[in-house]
Parts: sequence; structure tokens; C-alpha cells
Amino acid sequence: MLEKVVGFIAKHSGQEHSTLIRIMSLVLGIFVFLIFSPLALGIAGHLIAECVHINVPRTVEMSLGVTGISVGFFFLFWSVSAFWFVGRGTPFPFASPTRLVTSGPFNYTRNPIKLGAVLFYFGIGTICDQLVTGIIMLAIGVLLGTIYHKSVEEKELVIRFGKNYEDYRKRTSFFIPLSPRKSKKV
Repeated sequence: MLEKVVGFIAKHSGQEHSTLIRIMSLVLGIFVFLIFSPLALGIAGHLIAECVHINVPRTVEMSLGVTGISVGFFFLFWSVSAFWFVGRGTPFPFASPTRLVTSGPFNYTRNPIKLGAVLFYFGIGTICDQLVTGIIMLAIGVLLGTIYHKSVEEKELVIRFGKNYEDYRKRTSFFIPLSPRKSKKV
């Protein structure tokens, strides 16, 4: 079943699309990842957080929340801009970049969009509820994102970009931004 999903996405992604289609996919992505996902994760995070209590001054929570949102938006904007201008696409799978993007934030992590999103979720959960909710939202976002990236996205990228993606995957961190590793000479 999963192979069919990967094949379907690979077949329909990476094609050149009009600016209108790219804008529509950005709007859809904004709705899904910056409105729907934080609401769903926030509800789950709040329900779980009711069982866990950490006493942190509200000023500290607010500072952490604002930092999470700010850094998250920075990575999201930088990543989406790289997809738009370098890859001629968007994060949405059916209007994805037409070429492999390895510059900008993608030079330091293969998943800067996920990094930005989970930091944003952390910030929103912390500001709107409490630190524990933010941490839970971050953890669930990392878990679900990792499952998707490992089971679908990486396989689809191998189909579309082959050795170029394999080489990129070997030298670039999965999630935590790090300096790229040097390719080994064989």
C-alpha cells in the first residue's frame, strides 16, 4: 500500500506548474501546516499536558514561545523561498520542486521545513496554553514528520532524483541543522 502512495506521489510531483498553481498550493500548505495542524496538535497537547505539571514562570514561557515562533517562521520562510526560487516549486507534494534543492537551509538539514514547523508548533502551544503543551506539540510533530519523511518522502525523492538525492542524503543531516559532511572519496 505504501509503495503505491510513494509511486503515485513520484508520478505526479516534480512537474513544472504555473505560478497560479504554485500560489494555490502555498495557500493550501499554509492552511494545513500553520492552521489545521497546530489546532489538532494543540488539542492533543493540551489533553496530554493536563496530566503533566511543570511550574515555569509565564514570562519564561512567553519568551520561549515567541522564540519558537520566530525561529520557526525564519526556517519556514527561508525553506519555502528556496523551494520557490531555486526549485521552482512548493512544499506541497503535487507542486513540488522540479529539481533537487540542496542550497540555503537545505545545505544544513534535509528537513528545514519540518524544523520550522515544529518550532512554530512549540511556540504556539507554549504561548496559547503552557510549556508542556508546546513540548508535546513539538514531539508529536517531530514523530509524525519523521514517519512521513522516512516512509514516503525519502523514497519518492530517490525515485525522482536517484544518485543525486542519495549523495545529498549521505552528506546532509536529517533534521538538526549541521555543517554538511564531506563526501568520501572511493
